[in-house]
Amino acid sequence: MNSLAPNTYSIPTSLEALRQMKQHTYSELQQQKKKVSKSARQLVVPLAPAVAKGNSLMRAFNTGILAFDGVVLGIKLVRKLRRISQLFSRY
Repeated sequence: MNSLAPNTYSIPTSLEALRQMKQHTYSELQQQKKKVSKSARQLVVPLAPAVAKGNSLMRAFNTGILAFDGVVLGIKLVRKLRRISQLFSRY
């Protein structure tokens, strides 16, 4: 199943063909949902517990810095998008 392939369905000529197409599309959708949920779970899976206090402290610090960096990046992006939209709204 190639997710980038164009839609190759023909127009259904009967209700039965429409039902089959709907079932096929529903099964494809379920497979994609499973893949997405698996990927999402892998992204947010908790890290293994740190054995030493120093490691847990460094992990917490690193997580905090990453969150701060994400917020700063988001603010910068919003500012740039506002500037760009103001340039286009003038004309």
